[in-house]
Amino acid sequence: MLSVMHAPRCRTSHAVFDEPPDRDDCLEQLLEAFADIAERDDIHRAAERLAKVQEWIRREAEAAAADPLFAALRLAS
Repeated sequence: MLSVMHAPRCRTSHAVFDEPPDRDDCLEQLLEAFADIAERDDIHRAAERLAKVQEWIRREAEAAAADPLFAALRLAS
């Protein structure tokens, strides 16, 4: 098992996205944030990554809530 310190990074740029991210971008940012935290590399960068992912989750949840396809599922639960 590899230690976190030697785990490969997902992206070579390690940049936090500026434009609205897609699902894959969010997953990569989550992995990078975990690496930032585990390595004690930069807790501020990890927080920025996680805030961007949280924004994406909030937008996706609002879009799903507005989708009539999911209305029946909400009523059933």
